[in-house]
Amino acid sequence: MKSKDKKNEVPTNFPDIETVEGLKLYLDDMASRLKNSPYLYHYTTVSNVIKMIQGKTWHLGNAAGMNDNLEYKNGDPRRWRNLFFSCFMCEDKESIGMWSMYAQPWEKGVKVALPRTVVRKWIKDTKEILEISMTSYQPTGRAIAIEESGASLKLSSVAYCNADSLQETKANEKVMWSTATNTNIKNAVRIPELTGYIKDMAWSYEKEIRIKAEFENIRNIKRVAIPLTDEVIDAMTITASPLFEGDLHAELEREIARQVKTDASIFTHRLNIKTICQGCEYKLA
Repeated sequence: MKSKDKKNEVPTNFPDIETVEGLKLYLDDMASRLKNSPYLYHYTTVSNVIKMIQGKTWHLGNAAGMNDNLEYKNGDPRRWRNLFFSCFMCEDKESIGMWSMYAQPWEKGVKVALPRTVVRKWIKDTKEILEISMTSYQPTGRAIAIEESGASLKLSSVAYCNADSLQETKANEKVMWSTATNTNIKNAVRIPELTGYIKDMAWSYEKEIRIKAEFENIRNIKRVAIPLTDEVIDAMTITASPLFEGDLHAELEREIARQVKTDASIFTHRLNIKTICQGCEYKLA
């Protein structure tokens, strides 16, 4: 009997991981990483959701357009060129921080909840990555076949490192995933092989999971998508932001002509936030 290949064995204890490859295997092990997360959550706007459902595509952006420019600058430019992703929160609770960062303006923000089992099947069953035009934001008709020429599509966790946040302090450097801490891998944010896997600790509230598409980007593609199936659309629950204006359910039915499950935020009528739109002179006129 052949012995098990230790190089490809997924570590079971985060604090004990000693190699970059071990950390990548751990973060890519979705069966274990998502076992306590029944849903994944994507914060965005209602217009984005409508466009994705109408076009039956879920868009993945290139890292050059990400909010966290520190992660982009720390990462390997060659790897960023070949990597596209869409971000989800895996913590099963609403986040005011996520509403504030990714579902703006508040008046049109939504949260898309997808069951873990549906997402994993969706990624497993997807066979191609679609090129998206940066002019029309529609598929160009060209696609990259997954598993050909090394193209891949997977779910992957993000770990958080305090290497940049430390600055002049005497605190110990660490990498964290969930509540677990690892002090064996130093300066993880600047290790090229960990590009797309590590963010600064300041973003740890996001509890981020990414759909990641990776391929040799010889055509200098800037945006891609994966097909959005009826099974995924039917499994969605779309929650209106706490300050959403209008009737979300009616707006969705009017625009996409199909039944979609909707919900209200637990913070609806419980926030005292004055938004930019509320004070806009054109809106008040």
